[in-house]
Amino acid sequence: MSRFLLCFLVTALFAEEAPLTLPPAAKDYLPKGWKVHTIARGDLNADGLADLVFIREEQDPKKITKSDDGSAQNSNPRVLVVLLASKGGFMKLVECPKLIPPEFDPNKRDHSDALRGIKVEKNVLTIAFYHMLNIAAPMWAYPEECKFRLEAGRLRLIGSELSEVNRFSGRQFRVSTNYLTGRQKTTTGLNAIVGQPSHPKDSWDRIEVEKPIYIEDLPPCEGFQYVGFAPLSVGFVRLG
Repeated sequence: MSRFLLCFLVTALFAEEAPLTLPPAAKDYLPKGWKVHTIARGDLNADGLADLVFIREEQDPKKITKSDDGSAQNSNPRVLVVLLASKGGFMKLVECPKLIPPEFDPNKRDHSDALRGIKVEKNVLTIAFYHMLNIAAPMWAYPEECKFRLEAGRLRLIGSELSEVNRFSGRQFRVSTNYLTGRQKTTTGLNAIVGQPSHPKDSWDRIEVEKPIYIEDLPPCEGFQYVGFAPLSVGFVRLG
């Protein structure tokens, strides 16, 4: 093996294991005994500065157990933190201690990690989840995205997209909801497998949104305790 290749492999290994870190001006928002699990940068308030959204996870070894097959079950809590950037540093906009589920939740039928990631794009924060319905034979999967936009100093839920996907056949339908207009689109006839034909057909419904829904008011994302279709389209939101 060449010295260059060896150095490349060693560098890649350490880069992969390197923990995520916050900018120096944001380090006070990471308490002792916690680590940065996920981080995203982007402009939320259209001021041209890169705001900071991150998920922190507690590091308590007592909350990590072993399953029957010996795999780790990490039930350490996670907290979503949103920081707005300024020329002098960062200011906390909101902190959500219950919204993001732990990697392992013994109360869920689906014991896989539901969190898929966060991103900030075009002044919108997107949180992605992935739910499974049948654990013994995981045929059905439910990818979900929830979108939030800053409004009067609070992050308002403006839209969501929840799909039902057959992981074997690729058969899929999607429910997209606009919480600003109260319009909901259901698309059937989709296929999630690359190369397989899709024959999409859209139908539209109205949902009642009595008042704005803000990120700090949402209950924990607990998968299929909340998931449903028409008029329910967000895994952790009950309307009506």
